[in-house]
Amino acid sequence: MPLDHRGQGGLGVDPAGAKGYHSGRRCVMTDEQTSETSTAAESTSHNRYILLAVIGCAVLVAIFLLKTNMEPPKPSSADMSADAGASPDSAPDDTVSQQMMQDVQKQMAHLQDVLAKDSSNFDAWVALGNLYYDANMADEAVSHYRRALAIHPDDLNVMTDLATMEREAGHPDDAVTILRQVLAADSTRAQTWFNLGVIYSFDLKDQKEAVIAWKRFLALSPPSEHTDAVKHEIERLEKELGM
Repeated sequence: MPLDHRGQGGLGVDPAGAKGYHSGRRCVMTDEQTSETSTAAESTSHNRYILLAVIGCAVLVAIFLLKTNMEPPKPSSADMSADAGASPDSAPDDTVSQQMMQDVQKQMAHLQDVLAKDSSNFDAWVALGNLYYDANMADEAVSHYRRALAIHPDDLNVMTDLATMEREAGHPDDAVTILRQVLAADSTRAQTWFNLGVIYSFDLKDQKEAVIAWKRFLALSPPSEHTDAVKHEIERLEKELGM
């Protein structure tokens, strides 16, 4: 279970624009008007010509439509430029992550330069510790927080962060010792009581001490979903322990 945050504190289509759309021009070929004295055979032959003309026109239209629908759309110059510059293996998320990592490295380098000129700069030691904290580099964070506390040993926020990183580094006993020191200086720090309960319950397996710490947390905290969850956990532990 993680400790609390750092101590610092159907689509419509326009037919005019659709591919293969035609204007509906007439393609029926008409002959000159025959006289009323034409024979039945001549009339039949004339109708046959009209029918053939209609069929021929329909075939031409079908071929045109088929050809039009089979042709792939030609890419615009803008699309071609974009495709030329795009890599098939490009990963925007990786690019963002790399940029963030570069930014953090620049910040670290700057802070290290500051400390090289003035090793007593408390804020720079804390800022470096915070960067390592956020990167979950527990050992480095511990080292930098301890250097900061060597300058200002009573900073309760830095002590709280140090306790969190000591726990992450696998030193829960050291974390408890630091949190006890914080609470000895200010017993009203609700989140410190919560963190203490987490370490007792999940790392040291001391459920009685966890219940005591979480009850102190509840006494100092307004009602919320968080406090409700802690209440349920306390009730479960008390039943389990027969308290």
